Amino acid sequence: MMTKPHKMKHVYSIGLILLILAGVIGVSHALVFPQDTRCILIDFYDFENDENLYYRSATSPEIKAQLKVLISKAGYRVDTFWGEKTTNPTYIYCDNDADYLKFGVPFMTPASAKMKLDSYVVISKDGVDLDIIAHEISHTELYERIGFLNRSFKIPTWFDEGLAMQVDYRSYYSLDTLKVKSDNFQNLPQVIKMNSYAQFGSGTRKEVMLNYMTAKYEVWKWYSPQNLTSFTNAINDGFDFEEAMTAP
Repeated sequence: MMTKPHKMKHVYSIGLILLILAGVIGVSHALVFPQDTRCILIDFYDFENDENLYYRSATSPEIKAQLKVLISKAGYRVDTFWGEKTTNPTYIYCDNDADYLKFGVPFMTPASAKMKLDSYVVISKDGVDLDIIAHEISHTELYERIGFLNRSFKIPTWFDEGLAMQVDYRSYYSLDTLKVKSDNFQNLPQVIKMNSYAQFGSGTRKEVMLNYMTAKYEVWKWYSPQNLTSFTNAINDGFDFEEAMTAP
């Protein structure tokens, strides 16, 4: 029989092993996903916050007020499209490029969404825009409804982006624009074969924009509130993407 001191030593040993393992996992995550890790640890950086909006102290009151209004309007747009908004991401506004490269993505884009443990929308100076913020919130809404693993391993990029484009009304991504550029929808890129962002985001700027427009069109043809609800339910029930797309 193990004596009490031996039991305590055994417990301490297991605790130490778990602590070391957690440290290794944390360091590994920080090395592989540095932007995601920084978002998760945003409270340890020199940012101020107003509820779930984080910003540098140099950010003007006018920009903060504008961001809060846009976030509210974007949230309402997502709520209307999805039937109910369930996501409540943390918003990180980066008033300089260096911060955006640290918290967003390692190349400049207007905004990006991070979904690890929680959801984060990182906004650059060029991302202070209703359509852009609504687009990113929609990414987090899908994550909130189906979870990290399902979104990561079941959802192709073209569908994820096409779904987010439904709440993105920028005119140069509109279906009218696509109609003109594609000879009345006859000459379209095969986005439904683009499962990864490496495929979807490759090519010239015009080609990538056309991918976004086409993904928007493909999801628009499929979408109805009932289809969207059936889809997320089917994904959560273990169906693969193709099965979920046709779920009753």
